[in-house]
Amino acid sequence: MPSPERRRVLILVPGVLGASLSGPEIRAVRLGQALAAEHEVTLMAPGAEGERQEGLAVVPFSRRGMLREARRHDVLIASTVPPFALALKRQLGIQAVSDQYDPVEIELGTLGEGARRATMTAAAARRLQLRCADLVLCAGDRQRQLLEAEVESLGLTSPPPIRIVPFGLDAPPPAAAGTPLRDHFPQIAASDKVVLWWGSLWRWLDAETAIRSVASLADSRPDVKLVFTAGRIPNGDAERHSVLAEAKALAGQLGVLDRSVFFLEEWVPFARRAEYIADADVGLTLHRHADEASLAARARYMDYLLAGLPCVLGRGDETADRFERAGFATLVPAADPDAVGTALLGLLEPDAAAAARRAGRELAEEFRWDRAAAPLLEALREGPAAGRADSPQQLRLTTAYYARRLADRLLPSS
Repeated sequence: MPSPERRRVLILVPGVLGASLSGPEIRAVRLGQALAAEHEVTLMAPGAEGERQEGLAVVPFSRRGMLREARRHDVLIASTVPPFALALKRQLGIQAVSDQYDPVEIELGTLGEGARRATMTAAAARRLQLRCADLVLCAGDRQRQLLEAEVESLGLTSPPPIRIVPFGLDAPPPAAAGTPLRDHFPQIAASDKVVLWWGSLWRWLDAETAIRSVASLADSRPDVKLVFTAGRIPNGDAERHSVLAEAKALAGQLGVLDRSVFFLEEWVPFARRAEYIADADVGLTLHRHADEASLAARARYMDYLLAGLPCVLGRGDETADRFERAGFATLVPAADPDAVGTALLGLLEPDAAAAARRAGRELAEEFRWDRAAAPLLEALREGPAAGRADSPQQLRLTTAYYARRLADRLLPSS
């Protein structure tokens, strides 16, 4: 066995590691890099073929392979630790760390009755994580409060420690040399002002208000162009949550499609994201649902900050509030196109933009990945907490979870 100071850490990556990465994959890789300063880290990802990612070893995911790898590791970290691994963690000799930074069941809950079963399944998975994991991570105070309340409702005699590990920020990128957005869309002139909606168009976000706001400016400010980088989603399972088609249809109905509102059809390669963001003048992200927004930890916010791009954000989440206090972002109420338009025009003023960029440079230092991951490194130095659920109890809980999943698949939808 390695010394307690250096442990073997296996991180399960929820999606494919390729040129295009979404937030959960970025977080897994960056946490791995931060942990590698003190530990031996291996990533396990679907479809991996023995390559390395950002200096870390990568192995392909399979259930049998995960059990094999778990036996030779000391710590297993995943957004959802597989229930069978939770049931066998004592036999495998692993410390199970559940990264609950992304409140999936709350996102699904915004989709209405049609997602009720998926919402209930996600909630059951999280309860199992809280009951059986040795350590639980989250991204902010509000998430921690929610988790603590849920732990209390479960009546756990030995609750898991909960540590805040915010979504972090990469090192500053080199100065961008190109103008990929303007090169891609000839309708956008060099003198135009680009408003960038970075990332996917999920149903719980509010692309409609963004489009209506820019459409209302089209006649008085034809130089203001809105670009959505909402191309094909790397995680195909998430496609059902996209409103890209609806957003395009609305832009067409308002007469601004390919005139004031544009859609980039392909997902931007991860390595080029700073170059694309640097070609914009203002970032824009809005949301529809207060519950989801309050607990969100959006990777796209970190990309705005990484590139020093002043942004207009929907009011309601911790990160947006922090950005506003620092002077980097302007926050707007939900579903208010006029307020969005006013905020955008304000940040397009040279003095306001320069002040926001200065504030962003100072703020960025608070979010570097080495700082963000510090609570996790500290927890791994301490080792697993004693007194968590024993193996027989974990086996019963896991069996009940799988039985519920099987019933969900076999029984007709209500």
